[in-house]
Amino acid sequence: MRPLHVLAAASLVWLTGCSGEKPNRPASTAAEPAVVYSANGWSEPERAEYYHLPEGSELMPYALLANLTSVKTGRPFLEGMDRFGFLPDNAGPTNPYGMPIGLTVSLSRNTLSKGRQMVGFNCAACHTGQIAYRGKHLRIDGAPALIDLQGYQMDFKASLEAALKDPKKLLALLVALGRDQKAQPPAENMDRYASDPALQAGADVKSKPTADPKFHSISSKTADAAQPSPAALSFRDSMKSNITFLKARLAYVNHGKLILDGTEPGPGRVDAFGAARNFLFSDHAMKMQSPVSFPFLWNVPDPAQQSSPDGEVNWIHYDGNTNSILERNIGQALGMGAVFDPQTFESTLRIGNLHRLESLTRKLTPPKWPAEMLGPIDQAKAAKGEQIFKNKCEGCHQERLLPLMELGTDPNRANSFGQLVGNRPFPQAIAPLLQGLKKRAFADDGISEQLQATMDAKKVFWRSTGKYKARRLQGIWATAPYLHNGSVPTLYHLLHPEQRPARFFVGNREYDPEKIGYQSDVAGRGVNTWILDTTMPGNSNIGHSGEKFGSTLPEEQKAELLEYLKVL
Repeated sequence: MRPLHVLAAASLVWLTGCSGEKPNRPASTAAEPAVVYSANGWSEPERAEYYHLPEGSELMPYALLANLTSVKTGRPFLEGMDRFGFLPDNAGPTNPYGMPIGLTVSLSRNTLSKGRQMVGFNCAACHTGQIAYRGKHLRIDGAPALIDLQGYQMDFKASLEAALKDPKKLLALLVALGRDQKAQPPAENMDRYASDPALQAGADVKSKPTADPKFHSISSKTADAAQPSPAALSFRDSMKSNITFLKARLAYVNHGKLILDGTEPGPGRVDAFGAARNFLFSDHAMKMQSPVSFPFLWNVPDPAQQSSPDGEVNWIHYDGNTNSILERNIGQALGMGAVFDPQTFESTLRIGNLHRLESLTRKLTPPKWPAEMLGPIDQAKAAKGEQIFKNKCEGCHQERLLPLMELGTDPNRANSFGQLVGNRPFPQAIAPLLQGLKKRAFADDGISEQLQATMDAKKVFWRSTGKYKARRLQGIWATAPYLHNGSVPTLYHLLHPEQRPARFFVGNREYDPEKIGYQSDVAGRGVNTWILDTTMPGNSNIGHSGEKFGSTLPEEQKAELLEYLKVL
């Protein structure tokens, strides 16, 4: 029996309870505030494409998600997605169901669900930011999002468990799924199905490491041309197959050791590699104690432009652990629900779309300070701050890797990536899987070697550095909170280490233009707020302080430096 995997990069997100029929309305009908977009590289069609282009994540059928009820709210799950920090989006050609930004709907590449519309995630979920100030709202493409993936996963998991335990709720959900398969239930005597042994045993779910061993994939082109089978199932057959499907998904989620008493990420953060390790290599699971903020995406390199296999390498991630954005994004797609077979490397990945998302990302430019919203920059003060920046900041912030002893910041993320999986460091364990999936995805979708050469580095590396990368600071004002783990709420606090709060609210979008970051006090709380406790492992706010880092400057010079950081 071949094991299948649905890797959880941030936290596995799966299924929930049930309600009535598939809605014909957008996912959210609540009135949303008027939003202005930061003009930092995309046209409107490009933005719409990026927000919802499927990358191969197939979390669940749309018919399932559209008929789910949250056990926490008692409402349809897709209502009020801002409770997890998701940003709303209008229905349109690329988003027919009005899903939040970063949620996708596509026809399945899985032969077992051919012709079914499947919900997944893409890059936009974690990399679309939005700030608010005095009733105005600015959406910033490529900025860190504030979604709470773990909160989302926990609500989903609890809701599905509740539905499986309640035969009436489960039957209502199965009716909705059956209609999607053209398995119409009889008009009368539905109660007799509630006593069916398969339905009564819905709550009997044990953890196991395999999904459906019959999995095979079809090409993206074939999937997109597919239609549901015209031969309708009987409702009883549909009901039994869907019960098996739901239980298998939940069993697989339960198999992943994703938290293990670790540090909760909260809004805007993820321990991606910790979750990947624990799900792929559960026998070597570790406490997840290395959360990091979602990074900003402008100014990302093009790995294919590396001059030669031995030329200068463009490293990515907080610790510079790889030069392959494509393989990194394959890992993201797996983490967000792409199904795959680790022996044959068949998968539901859409590798052409992954590269398209990467190409769109490279068009992003750093956002300009929105003076009309946050007030004008004091140009005289900023001019003085420019020289301070050149003296104190610019030398390091050149995409350089810096030793932990020099930075003094929380070491967990830098040190965790290289931890052993059995007798192999994690980079050596994960690299063959990602490379095998990439090669198979290229073949399945008929991508020529010539085109492949334009999509990734000539030679891909995965490594552990034990260091942190100091990125260039263009657009830094739009990327709060700060440090790799988001443990410092504003740039003001970065320059005033003695004032960094030990605990502060995260998830609020109201901006503080003086301190440069989100408001983090109690008064700024909202529906997605959560307290970040810097005493928890991986959350420390120490480091990046002292004379070298500008925290000993006179207050006047600190103010000038902060003003200049708005210019970048």
